[in-house]
Amino acid sequence: MGRERRGGSTPGSSVESPPDEALPEGEADAPEASSDLRLRVPAGVAVTLDNVHVSADAPAVLTAESATGPIVSVPTAGAALASAVAVDEHGQVVDAMTSAAGCPVPPAGEGRVLVVPDAYASIQEAIDDAVYGDTVRVEPGTYQEHLRLRSGVKLVGAGATRTILDGQGLGENLIDYTGAQNAVVQGFTLGNVGQTDVCPDKVLGCSGNHYAAAVYADGHYGDNFEECARPSLLLSHNVIQGNDVGVMLYFHALAMIRNNIFVGNTHAFVANHLNDHSVVAYNVFYANDAHAVIADAATLDVLNNVIVGSGVALEQEHVQRGRVRCNVLFANTATGNVIVPGEDGNIVADPLLLDPDALDFHVESGSPALTAGCWGEDGAEPVAAGAHGGPLGIW
Repeated sequence: MGRERRGGSTPGSSVESPPDEALPEGEADAPEASSDLRLRVPAGVAVTLDNVHVSADAPAVLTAESATGPIVSVPTAGAALASAVAVDEHGQVVDAMTSAAGCPVPPAGEGRVLVVPDAYASIQEAIDDAVYGDTVRVEPGTYQEHLRLRSGVKLVGAGATRTILDGQGLGENLIDYTGAQNAVVQGFTLGNVGQTDVCPDKVLGCSGNHYAAAVYADGHYGDNFEECARPSLLLSHNVIQGNDVGVMLYFHALAMIRNNIFVGNTHAFVANHLNDHSVVAYNVFYANDAHAVIADAATLDVLNNVIVGSGVALEQEHVQRGRVRCNVLFANTATGNVIVPGEDGNIVADPLLLDPDALDFHVESGSPALTAGCWGEDGAEPVAAGAHGGPLGIW
């Protein structure tokens, strides 16, 4: 798992510049902010553009198309939440953006790559020095930091089995993207976050800020609750392991949770009083003690996941919206109060995982998960479910 991408470097420096590319006329001159998602792709390189488009009154639509650089623009009109990821022929993520649709996206800067620990003693130091469009790349190793993300900054590890953020059993958030829009976290193991002393027995019993998680955001945004100040994140290609809470989205914290492995957590994914949109798609949830997915007051699309050997597969409380479809369930203690096996493409079947003990969650030939997922405008086209399904599935 986890291929790293290296751009061209400046001699004698560990702050790397992006690959050489010719920008369109006018793009090099400080372009104005736009609500379109704009991805940078090396000139002449063909990519697969993975799109997720969430409308206010309709379920998420997952599509993919071919595109070429150097700038790929993705309109967001009519969406409540949108995400675009450019993937090269080897399955490597070239660029990615996630944003509350209709909100202006600042133009990216130089797109520097800031390397830890070569150029920065800590990950947080590199994040603090980064500007919109920069990437903080973390080399292999185990790091014991609790991080606060910034808008438009990509945090990229050397691969989930090689770059580890260790929460040391403390009841503190490991990665907090509160206040950050269009952040990316990719290529880490995020683990060992402990329990807080407040509301230890019920993960929806208190407001989200009373818990600690491997990935967390509080969406009480701005002094006047400005729509475009809502935090937003793409979380992909990570192993979230051994936490009391894996991901906690609280009150208008937006996220695309794509192609991750959640294993051995108490509560893997929690949407606490979310009151907004998020997408949980193409993940594996394995052996999570209490819940794989639990949410209240959320517009949550749960699509194309493999949920195995966990407590409750999916539990929702209070008013819910969003689509739950094309998930593969097996050997969970309870299905929960939302998923109806046999409806909306949700099935109960052994996905034939290759070697979960070694964190290999590919599936064997003949696995029902290989065709259990669905995508496209009408969701009718089959695709592989789980962490290695879809356009972002090669890792």
